[in-house]
Amino acid sequence: MYTKMINLDNIFSLFSTNEELDGVNSVVQMDFSQTPIYWVGMYKKLVLNHINFNKKVLKFFKESNQELDVDDMKDAGEFVVYHRAWHYIQNIDIDNKEHIIAIKKYADEYLDTSLKLGISFFEQYEEYEKCALLKKILDKVKEFQP
Repeated sequence: MYTKMINLDNIFSLFSTNEELDGVNSVVQMDFSQTPIYWVGMYKKLVLNHINFNKKVLKFFKESNQELDVDDMKDAGEFVVYHRAWHYIQNIDIDNKEHIIAIKKYADEYLDTSLKLGISFFEQYEEYEKCALLKKILDKVKEFQP
């Protein structure tokens, strides 16, 4: 029985080395997590996904363990989500053209709803500075809606 050995050098020679690629088709990497479009998108996604996820989790725990206080779990979950969502949206500058373009990109009924939910949440805790920014963004969203 004859077995042929695989020549690893031949296999790896199929791939270009970094030295061969210098100056040719350089790859540019950008951290999108530092852009307004990311901040608006993450705010919207966190708030809206939280609503669906929270319903499923609370239903699961309610059915599996009757002793758990589901209302406390709901409140804790909301607190974490809205503060995390705030972490992103707080970076929006309503006077910055690039930020307005990001708002326009996401301006729809879902962003409108997520902003209203955020305002409602922060009103409960009397965090009116947060409400003020969310309201300014909401007003801008309404400018772009038909």
